[in-house]
Amino acid sequence: MQTVLPSEFKKGMVLMLDGAPHVIEDLHIVGTAQTKHKMHARLRHLRTGRFLERTFTDIERVPVAEVQHRTVQYSYQQGDQYVFLDSETFEELVLTADQVGDRKVFLKENEEYRALFLDGKLVDIVLPPQVTLTITETAPPIRGGSDSTWKPAVLETGLEIMVPLFLDKGERVRVDTATRKYAGKESDKK
Repeated sequence: MQTVLPSEFKKGMVLMLDGAPHVIEDLHIVGTAQTKHKMHARLRHLRTGRFLERTFTDIERVPVAEVQHRTVQYSYQQGDQYVFLDSETFEELVLTADQVGDRKVFLKENEEYRALFLDGKLVDIVLPPQVTLTITETAPPIRGGSDSTWKPAVLETGLEIMVPLFLDKGERVRVDTATRKYAGKESDKK
């Protein structure tokens, strides 16, 4: 199994820790000129969905999981299972609610997502940097409102965000999946 140093870590990389796959969600380096630098990583266990914080020394070699990437389409949710359809084999694949976690508010039926497979099994989906969602609930629009004045809005997946005052129900907005914030109004052109 291939190993890497913490200096080679990237967001989205899948590490094998204690025999289980963990995806790197966030990274930062801590240290001064007098002390050794250490890599702090926020990891998500791909089987349980749980998060953990871990510190790596600069010389620690960590095994990297060999994952395959394929395209899947989100079909439906049944209980605490999220069902995806493999775009190549048309096989139904399932992720549990724990594996999907709070990213469920970005899943839309019939949308395609990049998926991670480990040993031929679906272990995770990768969200795009931004998703387009429709506003289902918000206060009436105020025309002439500035972009610096905001109001709450509920989107079609249940996600609540702050949007500019001029937006109304039924309008489509882009949402940043990393920050969960409004990223712009989606034009009606496709």
